[in-house]
Amino acid sequence: MSKTIENQAKDSSLGMYFSILIVITSLAVFYLDPLSLITTLFKVLLLLAGLVVAGLVFFKTPQGKRLAAFTKETKIELRKVVWPTRDETVKTTGMIMVAVVIVAIFLWIVDALFSWMVQLLTN
Repeated sequence: MSKTIENQAKDSSLGMYFSILIVITSLAVFYLDPLSLITTLFKVLLLLAGLVVAGLVFFKTPQGKRLAAFTKETKIELRKVVWPTRDETVKTTGMIMVAVVIVAIFLWIVDALFSWMVQLLTN
């Protein structure tokens, strides 16, 4: 029983390690340019192809399947959110801007008072 669990864990991590290896290899080919003959366009295309292949390999692993399920659940939850209307957003933004200005003026006055008191004490 425990041997099958260990084998499954090794198989799942093997796919993840393989996808990481693909990403590292793609980045190495892009930055190191071992052949010195590859054009920039071809290097970019190789990098993108490597990232796509690594993504496909990753999404076949259990971690990738969990990530895909999490993404689907997140989309479902985002549909349930009640988003504010444009009017509510504008009013809320206006209130926040007014509050920021008021706090800024208050802090400026407090800073001026402290500066004045320090000048009185040091002179």
